[in-house]
Amino acid sequence: MLSAPVGYKTQSIDTSIDAEIYLFSRLKALTLIQKAERATSWTKGCLELCLIGLQQRYPKASLEELRYEFAKATLKSNFSDLVYQNISEYAQPLMLTDPISLALDIATVFNNLDIPYLVGGSVASTLMGEPRATEDVDIVADLEIGKLIPLLQALQPRFYVSEDAVRDAIRFKRSFNLIDNDSLGKIDVFVLKDNPFPQIEFQRRRSQLVRQNPDQMLVLPTPEDIILQKLVWYRMTKNESQRQWRDVLGVLKIQGDRLDFDYLQKWSGELSLSDLLETACTESGIKLFF
Repeated sequence: MLSAPVGYKTQSIDTSIDAEIYLFSRLKALTLIQKAERATSWTKGCLELCLIGLQQRYPKASLEELRYEFAKATLKSNFSDLVYQNISEYAQPLMLTDPISLALDIATVFNNLDIPYLVGGSVASTLMGEPRATEDVDIVADLEIGKLIPLLQALQPRFYVSEDAVRDAIRFKRSFNLIDNDSLGKIDVFVLKDNPFPQIEFQRRRSQLVRQNPDQMLVLPTPEDIILQKLVWYRMTKNESQRQWRDVLGVLKIQGDRLDFDYLQKWSGELSLSDLLETACTESGIKLFF
């Protein structure tokens, strides 16, 4: 039986420590491209099962009705209402996609318009940590008002986007949403803030190969910045989001001693996250001295 440091916790209660240590040794050997393939397969599989279930539940449903029921099952109520309002314009079968493909499509738009960006959230933590199915795509963009109209023109009609929401997001450094009318996938775009941590995270981002034949790249944060940002979000949920916490542990366990712990300790202190980082490291089998 394999042993683990005191305080180590598995990702789920039904996994033994020795089984998880073996599993993560295999996951560490995967390339980023292989992790992207797994995330793609798992997410599309979940969406396909959802659609099959709806087709069985509503065998006489029209294309419009199926789109609306799928939106209700996969999106928050305010977004499913938007789908309903525009349903007559898209009376066509759903084209199921995955977050990696969606991120690549948006990245192409941003690259063509010279809009700097990074893909964060669960897509980034999946690629740098424990692979899992994920629904949304989170993108940080250094978006200026002069790019507003070209961006809208590039996104429409495939994507639902509110001009007012984008304008306000640029003005107040907030976020806006995109909904892919083909797949009903959702993308959250966060306009880059002026605060020190978002700025340093953006400066440290790097382009990574996520698909081949042809080669396709995404700009991602570093593993350290993924951990810190996930801890920020975890704290925003009053330490209740087990999904965020599991993502943090996944990145720590996969990256291990390749992480820059001096950087992590510095910024966890700046962000008042030192206690959470120490707990996460302990549960990941990593000893830190603060």
